[in-house]
Amino acid sequence: MTTKSRRNDSATTKVGAGVDQDSDGKRRAKMSVAKKPATKRSATRLQKPLAELLGEQRVAGLRINLDSMALVSNIHRASGFIREHFERSILAEADLHWSAFVTLWCLWIYGELETRRLALEAGVAKSTLSSILNMLEDRKLVRRRTNELERRLVIVNLTASGAELISALFPKFNAEETRIVARLSPKQIKAATDAIRIILATINEIDGPIG
Repeated sequence: MTTKSRRNDSATTKVGAGVDQDSDGKRRAKMSVAKKPATKRSATRLQKPLAELLGEQRVAGLRINLDSMALVSNIHRASGFIREHFERSILAEADLHWSAFVTLWCLWIYGELETRRLALEAGVAKSTLSSILNMLEDRKLVRRRTNELERRLVIVNLTASGAELISALFPKFNAEETRIVARLSPKQIKAATDAIRIILATINEIDGPIG
């Protein structure tokens, strides 16, 4: 083989090696991208719960808006799951059930409230509120007094112990709130909040002001 042909072979080998190396590099890059761990958001696959699937089967053939059915039913399920989750975790530490916590929260943010208004804000019946207040009063967390101007009305407010408890408890409660919505982006959180506010406003327009 002549010197010139050896040089040509060498050049060909170098070029070929360069192409192969570049090709391998691209393949490695593609494999690297493919193996890149998915984020929590992308890894979360939204699946319809069994109740929703069965519901869709049951109403098949009827004039049903499945989108509105799915939204309202999932709000209902989420509210129940959230309540149970907090009663098993954060609220269990303080020996409080959900309605008792909400009652303390309402008194904490509003100040003293008449029982009728407190029942409305806490989302419970007046008879249920009476039982809640009995328990909270036994624990020295709230106090009741008769309205001086209208003897039929009862005013409720937090004691110092009640205020101390809710002040210490709520940061833990909020940390858990943050944890359960962690897979949503800030934009998704805002959109969901706005949507639920619109639903609440619509119900208020349909039913009229309550209380």
